[in-house]
Amino acid sequence: MTGYASSQLHHPRTLILFVGILGGLAMMLFTALSAILCDKHGRRKIMLIGFFIGIPWSFAVIPLINTGSPVLFGLGIVGTFGILGSFYGPLASFIPEIFATRYRYTGAGLAFNLGGIVGGAVPPLLAGVLLASFGSWTIGLMMAVLVMTSFVCTYALPETKDHRLQDAG
Repeated sequence: MTGYASSQLHHPRTLILFVGILGGLAMMLFTALSAILCDKHGRRKIMLIGFFIGIPWSFAVIPLINTGSPVLFGLGIVGTFGILGSFYGPLASFIPEIFATRYRYTGAGLAFNLGGIVGGAVPPLLAGVLLASFGSWTIGLMMAVLVMTSFVCTYALPETKDHRLQDAG
């Protein structure tokens, strides 16, 4: 997004870096808030709420960013990072708790790291191709499909909040 904001939208580097800092702060705040809420209301429920908000946001964020307005660019980036934080907070508890005790470390490690590689590497590679071939709206569509997939997969998993760790899996 930083390259796109600089080369396509012609935002100054200082704005892009400042918005990145604000996005990081928003992610930290929402990660902490969602972690606290997941202990009270359940990991799965809080993650599903974040995904539910993320689906329409995926379609709104690219048009917001593409307005050329520095304020709307900032809102788009900060909002995206805030939504990411809303499911990162519960994730640290949720992933290990879905595996039986004897597989917990391996299962959580593989799930988190492979998910990070696939989810962190493939979408940015696809985004450039989608942008060049079909326009920026397809990036929002790709994001919505990924968030919807996360929503469906998380919905299919059990809530882990009140289960004893020995009973998981």
